[in-house]
Amino acid sequence: MDFNLYLILFMILGFWGVMNYLSPFLKDRGIEVAGFVLLWRTERSIEMIDNISRKMGRLWDYFAKAGIVVSLLGSIYVVYYLINSILEMKESTEPVQSVTLAIPGLTIPLWYGLIGLITLIIVHEFSHGIVARRENIPLKSVGAGVFLVLPLAFVEPKEEEMKKASPWSRIKIYGAGSTANFVLGLVTLLLLMLLNPLIVGDGIVIKSVQEGMPAYGVLEEGMIIYEVNGIPFHNEKEFAEIMAKFKPGDEIVLKTNKGERKMTLTENPEDPNRGYIGIFLQTHLTTKYGKFLLPVYFSIFWISLLNIGIGLMNLLPIYLFDGGKIVKELMEMKLSKKLSNMISVALTVICLILLLINFFPKILVIL
Repeated sequence: MDFNLYLILFMILGFWGVMNYLSPFLKDRGIEVAGFVLLWRTERSIEMIDNISRKMGRLWDYFAKAGIVVSLLGSIYVVYYLINSILEMKESTEPVQSVTLAIPGLTIPLWYGLIGLITLIIVHEFSHGIVARRENIPLKSVGAGVFLVLPLAFVEPKEEEMKKASPWSRIKIYGAGSTANFVLGLVTLLLLMLLNPLIVGDGIVIKSVQEGMPAYGVLEEGMIIYEVNGIPFHNEKEFAEIMAKFKPGDEIVLKTNKGERKMTLTENPEDPNRGYIGIFLQTHLTTKYGKFLLPVYFSIFWISLLNIGIGLMNLLPIYLFDGGKIVKELMEMKLSKKLSNMISVALTVICLILLLINFFPKILVIL
């Protein structure tokens, strides 16, 4: 394991050790610590949510009603997506993971990932609160927190009042979070489309180098390549077109951000008549007008992707997810509580199996 990873793990464990030690002191200040969870509750934001819910009240009512339809369609789509991904994996010679956990710094970029997740959580939870107030359900508290390294936010309606509310009111509240995420996701997607003409390719950036291949020890992760044998290119496609002209044994000179690099090509594993250097890459992006635009572009990209992706996953008919709560409320309108619970458990198990296979596609080899 990399030394830096050990250091990060040590710092995380140290932080939680200190937080748990200080938990009695923190509790007096409204901060709860239990294991790897830290929660801070306040009533200060309740008035703000009340004010937002009163402004354009009719619009929020339409939003809540539309959220019922959006949530049901989202639930159907996300189940279809997981099943379809598994069917495609079975036909593939090398199944590829189609779902992953969004962990900043590990599976997604650290700062862009945090910006996306924090935006997602705030929009999601505040929407629950706003619709709850439109349905005349008072809020108990609003808060923020951390689970391990992931940011949290929450809005707590008063439980007794939630139980007294009509099933349709509860469904509106459950559906509001993901619906708001979709709205934000689509708005930011439109912004990306407007910004796209200003973002251009500027060569390729190396993601990793294959051991034992010509590039190993010559090129390194993060290096940017601009030219091959004096021929400039702008993106992955143009680079692939240039490389397709070379054969095994040919010598090439790459112009990089760290000077020129020479190497002799080997056989391409997929086509022995084509040359191969052994790198995984992606297009290196830059902007036409100033460097400041690129961080803005990537921030908007991750806000859009995470709001749509996690918003959809939240609608899976899994018991603790909003999708599971909506399906259960709908079933209890027509079925007994006992039968509804049994079907909810069955749907939860099925969806967890679908998620597990999508997380770990190699399971398909066993099945």
